[in-house]
Amino acid sequence: MDLKGILPPVPTPFVEGMVSTKRLTDNIKKLNATNLSGYLILGSNGEAVMLSEEERKIVLDTARAAIPKEKIMMAGAGQESTRETIRTVQTAAECGADCVLVITPSFFKSAITQEAMVRHYLDVAESAKVPVLLYSVPQYTGMSLQAATVARLAEHPNIAGMKDSSGNMSLFADIVSHVPPDFAMFVGNANTLLAALALGAVGGILAVANILPEACVRLQTLWQKGNVDEARKLQLRLNPLSSAVTSIYGVAGLKAAMDMCGFHGGETRLPLLPVGEKATEEIKNQLDALAMERTF
Repeated sequence: MDLKGILPPVPTPFVEGMVSTKRLTDNIKKLNATNLSGYLILGSNGEAVMLSEEERKIVLDTARAAIPKEKIMMAGAGQESTRETIRTVQTAAECGADCVLVITPSFFKSAITQEAMVRHYLDVAESAKVPVLLYSVPQYTGMSLQAATVARLAEHPNIAGMKDSSGNMSLFADIVSHVPPDFAMFVGNANTLLAALALGAVGGILAVANILPEACVRLQTLWQKGNVDEARKLQLRLNPLSSAVTSIYGVAGLKAAMDMCGFHGGETRLPLLPVGEKATEEIKNQLDALAMERTF
């Protein structure tokens, strides 16, 4: 499995509060026609923390049936305890995930030291039947993986990479400089995709790739071909919409944008509320400004 390229963290569609397997299948099949490398299922944008164990399995099984074997199926599988994480990783592997993304535990923040995270991830990696990727998203968890910690974990043969959603490019660079060349570093914030690629990222796991997949793929391709100026221009065009569907309006904003682009976005699960009229108008304006980048 070649871990690289652009992967969208796929939202979970709901209809009257229930997971819609049909709408999830429709969304993935539509994205299959693009040059995306694969998908992250049950990530933060998949509202995984809002789902029951049974629902998470339904989502994984549905996604696996819709995702071609040549595209990566990455599954979010982190829980607060090491024991539950190991069990969740096992379920993801049994459902056909090619690899798993494991978020940092965070509830007992003062006790979750860097040493505790090393022990957690090593125990998970030892038991996992598929490759494990680290996931750092301090804006949600309040926890951050230090470069020295990642370097220690990267020595394990079953820890294959990391998704860094911190937005801290100094830390990203520090991590890249400490890990082996074959350790797959993904950036989780589209606003920093070009900067991350310049520092050694293999790709991005990007919310905006759910609605502008080919634009995100093209940005990476432009960089790889040495067309830095064109890549920079595209990066700057994408940034306002990327911010709108992530840091500003979150999952609800992303789902609203998907509805505008012909995908099934729909409702979020409470306590997440839908975006209001002002946010909807702003997102629409950002999409209109990117009309030439839209392929759907």
